Amino acid sequence: MASKPDLLILGQITIDHVVPATPEPWKEQVGGNALYAAAGARLWLDPARIGLVFRRGHDFPIDVEAVLARAGIRHVRRLDVDLPHLTEWIVYETNGFRRCLPKNEPLRHIGSEGEGADIETYLDYLLRFTPEAADLPAEWLPAKAVHLAPQVRDRHPRSLAFLAGRAEFLSVDPSPFLAKMHDARGLANALKGADAILPSELESGHLAKDGWFEAADALRSAGFAEVAIKRGADSVVLAAARERVSNIPVTPVDVLDPTGAGDSFGGAYAACRMLGYAPPDAVRRAIVSAGMVVGSRGAEAALALDPAEAARRLATSA
Repeated sequence: MASKPDLLILGQITIDHVVPATPEPWKEQVGGNALYAAAGARLWLDPARIGLVFRRGHDFPIDVEAVLARAGIRHVRRLDVDLPHLTEWIVYETNGFRRCLPKNEPLRHIGSEGEGADIETYLDYLLRFTPEAADLPAEWLPAKAVHLAPQVRDRHPRSLAFLAGRAEFLSVDPSPFLAKMHDARGLANALKGADAILPSELESGHLAKDGWFEAADALRSAGFAEVAIKRGADSVVLAAARERVSNIPVTPVDVLDPTGAGDSFGGAYAACRMLGYAPPDAVRRAIVSAGMVVGSRGAEAALALDPAEAARRLATSA
C-alpha cells in the first residue's frame, strides 16, 4: 500500500432504508456520497491511492472500514460522533423520482431533502456527520487531488480555505442548499479555490434560463477553470479552459438503482484529472463510472465493480 493516498475524498456515509418503486421489501444498506465517489474513482485509479474521511454515529450498524478494505481502500480515517447516525428513508417512484426522508426521531416531521419549517434542525444534524478538510490526517497532505462531495452550510468554503496550497487539484460537487443560493459569480466566490465544479441539473438549473451551454459558460467566466454539468441520461455539458462549450453524450444503460450516479461521476472525474486525462476524457470515464453504479444496487455493490469492465465500456462507447 502506498505510504499516503493521492486522491482524498470528503463526504458523508449514511444508513439508507431503501423503499423500491416496485413491490418488494425495503432494505437497510450503507450509503453516502463518500462511498459512491470512491466507487467511481476506483474504476480508474488504484484503490491504494484513495483516501477517505468520514464521521460515524455511535449506532452505525455496518463496518464501513471492512467494506472499504474489500474494495482495496485502506487509507481511511473515521471520526466518531456521540449521536445516533443520520438514517434516511429513500423512497423511489416508478418515474425515477427519489424522495429522501429523515428517519431519526427528532427529524421525522421534516419533509423531503430537509424541506420544511425545521430545515435548520436537519442541517444542524447533518453537519455533525459532515467531515471537513481539517479532519484530514496531516500526513496525507499535501495531496495531488481532493474531491469534495456535496456538503451543507459552510463546509465547502471552510474546506477549500483549509486546502489552499495543500492540493494540486480541487473538485467540488455542490449541494443544492449552497448552489441555489447563488448566481454564477456568487457561487465562484463561495467556492473560491475550486478548480472544477460538477453540479447536477438540479443545482444549476436556475443558471440555465438561457440554456445549458450558457449556464456552463457563466460558471467558467465567473472563475471555475472546469465546469461539467450532469444532466442524468442527457449529455454532460462541459466548459473547460479556452475550449468551446461542448456536449458529451451519455451512453444509455439499464438502471437498477439511481442512487450515487452523480457522486460516482465526481469521484471518477477527480481521479482521471489527477491521472492527467484532459477534461473531455475525464468526463467520458466519469460517465462510464456513473453508468456502472446505477446498474448495481447499493454502495457495497458499487465498490465491488470491475475496472476491466469499465475499460471495456469506455472502448465500446468511443
